[in-house]
Amino acid sequence: MSEAFWNGLWGGIFELLALGLVAGWVNLVYQRIRSRQDLRRDLIDEIDQFSTALYKPRKIYQFLLEQKDSAQTDLMQAERLQCLREFTDAAGRFRAIQVKLVPLFGFDIEVFAHYLAVWNAIREVRKRMEKGDDLYAEHETGSSSDALYRLLDQFRYRAQVTPSIKNKPSLLAPPTGVEEAIKSRAVEIHQKYLRQS
Repeated sequence: MSEAFWNGLWGGIFELLALGLVAGWVNLVYQRIRSRQDLRRDLIDEIDQFSTALYKPRKIYQFLLEQKDSAQTDLMQAERLQCLREFTDAAGRFRAIQVKLVPLFGFDIEVFAHYLAVWNAIREVRKRMEKGDDLYAEHETGSSSDALYRLLDQFRYRAQVTPSIKNKPSLLAPPTGVEEAIKSRAVEIHQKYLRQS
């Protein structure tokens, strides 16, 4: 009886150890997947916050620009400068998003090209605001869809559906040739959304 007891005890201990190892491995995999999902959700939330922060100054600026009442020119100029400040703040937050892209996607050409196309569009809008020009893209009017927001939506979509990389890249800069491919693709995307006829 004592031999059966010890055999049963050791068998139970080994089964518990095996179950513990399996549970530990499953937990490790789960934590890694959850970590990636949390990073992606944080990125999407940040893109959404940026889009929201960008909306108000652009729309108010364009509205003020379209007003023909010259009696309040000084007030309107001050308001346009405030819009430029708010827009610049939002643009600064967007610049920080690129730091979150590398751990999730490595140097994925499509994701970074969309990011760069949005960044170039933001720079164009900021320059127009500084000059006092209207904010419409070349093919836009007041009643057309907003090309910048369509581009932002595409970037957000890419961030949602692009598979994340398994291992974090060890490089601080993209591999040779990738940076040029990103820039070239960004120009194509920029042309597609902001230079249509």
